[in-house]
Amino acid sequence: MRGQLMRLFTETQHREILGETSCNVTAADIYNLLMGDMPCSVTRQNVKYWRKIFGGAKTNMAKADRALKEDRKFIPPTPLQGDTKFDPMHMYESILVIPDQHAPYQHKDAVAFLAEVARSFTPDLIVNLGDELDYHAMSFHDSDPNLDSAGVELEKGKAWLAKLAELFPTQLVCDSNHGSMHYRKAKAHGLPVQLLRTYREIIFPEGGGDGWTWAESWTVQTPAGPVMFKHQASGTILVDAAHNRCNLMVGHNHGNFSVEYSSSPAALLPSSLHPSSRNPRPA
Repeated sequence: MRGQLMRLFTETQHREILGETSCNVTAADIYNLLMGDMPCSVTRQNVKYWRKIFGGAKTNMAKADRALKEDRKFIPPTPLQGDTKFDPMHMYESILVIPDQHAPYQHKDAVAFLAEVARSFTPDLIVNLGDELDYHAMSFHDSDPNLDSAGVELEKGKAWLAKLAELFPTQLVCDSNHGSMHYRKAKAHGLPVQLLRTYREIIFPEGGGDGWTWAESWTVQTPAGPVMFKHQASGTILVDAAHNRCNLMVGHNHGNFSVEYSSSPAALLPSSLHPSSRNPRPA
């Protein structure tokens, strides 16, 4: 389609318009004026591409296509690094998993319970399955007007997470649908990620949280084989476990607790649903 749109204009017209202004937006307006009432339009991205073709002494679409492909760099998602000192090859014997907290709507005894679990089992790794904050007032769904505003809710949630950080200063945290609410809201309203603060900057605005590291998922070596921790499965849990060829533990599914197995002649792959550690919201 880009070729058909481009060929609505002669090479001479392209060179005249592109030579008239260096602003792609202004050039796009000139193109659209020439097109009149045609049911299509020229964008600044079209103009940027056409400059690669008609901007030099020679017209060369193949060269422009190669340059366009070279500009498309794949940037893989990377963890928001902290001083977690997590070793993906280390064999972890005891792992404490913290399911969805949804602060400030966490269970009132959550910190005390986690402290007792840690005292009893002395874990050598802490994994947080995400939804550390609830962001109820910012939800894409209807919110309860009787609950706190977004700002008050955030401050209360941060106060509770400060207690969790004091108890567990080092955590692997899974990216999650509630935890990433400000990123999702920004995307929905066209705000670039460069304008946003990171998870750590939001939760620990005065500093701290250096031992918390966020990533989409974490794969940990255990005596029972590798275990992947993530907030939410991609599709069904068993299919996700089979796809990654490892045990899988997820949160997100509130009120559910189960262990499921998928087997083949080559492997036995369990997956686990972890319950939420929040209180039900007030009705």
